[in-house]
Amino acid sequence: MNVILCAGGHYMLPAVQEVERRLGEAKCAICKQSSFGIDQRFMQADGEWRGVCKKCFYSFPVYTDMEFYLRTQPDIPYRLREISCTACKHRGVSLDFRATMSVRESIYFVTCGGCKRQFTEKSSLEAFE
Repeated sequence: MNVILCAGGHYMLPAVQEVERRLGEAKCAICKQSSFGIDQRFMQADGEWRGVCKKCFYSFPVYTDMEFYLRTQPDIPYRLREISCTACKHRGVSLDFRATMSVRESIYFVTCGGCKRQFTEKSSLEAFE
């Protein structure tokens, strides 16, 4: 998932289908399956969506407005520069979106700045947010 800029240079939210596909990289906090959807009835204009496990119906927040998040969380850009790609070992990723799977687990969905591989990274900065 690449950062998409609309007219005026602002970040555009990712497509629902892309977020659903990438959520499959995570495991449900309840049933440990990896089949998710986005409940479009609860999509908010500020980029807060609801992810839902298709197996047990557990729901959790998915945050897609990363421009706002990066502006309001000054430690995150530093953390993103330190993350190494799981494939090419390049350091530095872009944050595509994040999901809070439970009170103990927040996951960043990132893209490598070198090879453009997409992968997940557990956030150690947001436990018990």
